[in-house]
Amino acid sequence: MRFIGGIIEKLQRHPKRIVFPEGAEPRVLQAARQFHSLRLGAPILLGDRTKIKETAQELNISLEAIRIINPAESEELDNFARRFEALRRSKGMKALEAREAMMQPNYFGAMMVAMHQADGFVSGTSEFTGSVLRPLFQIIKVAPKKTTASSCQVMEVEDSRFGENGVLFMETAA
Repeated sequence: MRFIGGIIEKLQRHPKRIVFPEGAEPRVLQAARQFHSLRLGAPILLGDRTKIKETAQELNISLEAIRIINPAESEELDNFARRFEALRRSKGMKALEAREAMMQPNYFGAMMVAMHQADGFVSGTSEFTGSVLRPLFQIIKVAPKKTTASSCQVMEVEDSRFGENGVLFMETAA
């Protein structure tokens, strides 16, 4: 676990704010708790506060030091909606559509990253790939002069005969 251990050490030295749009999902709650416990940064859960708290209580997961934001009740909702409308105006986006989109956690989380209110975005445990990537492509977009976006999954296994000393990188291009 040298590779993952190195990443953990770097994050502990430079903690990040990570937004988790699927805030009430049990695996996400566990990941957010572990993210904080390992001192990797500040997790931000998105979703209905009551539902998140109920699920956490059922799983006996402490929400101490974990921020919860309900996009529909956020003071940033109008600001984010205006920004999204401006980004998508050329595609015919109207104010009401932009507001409705920003109430969806994946859109709200992507805008948090774009507005530098979060450093990263982790989603996809219970969502289809398209519903995770669409907000990112519409709000953050790919770098200038780039036509392809890709993601990489890293897996570290005990058997060092696989990959590079047990570290496997699996890339997906979109």
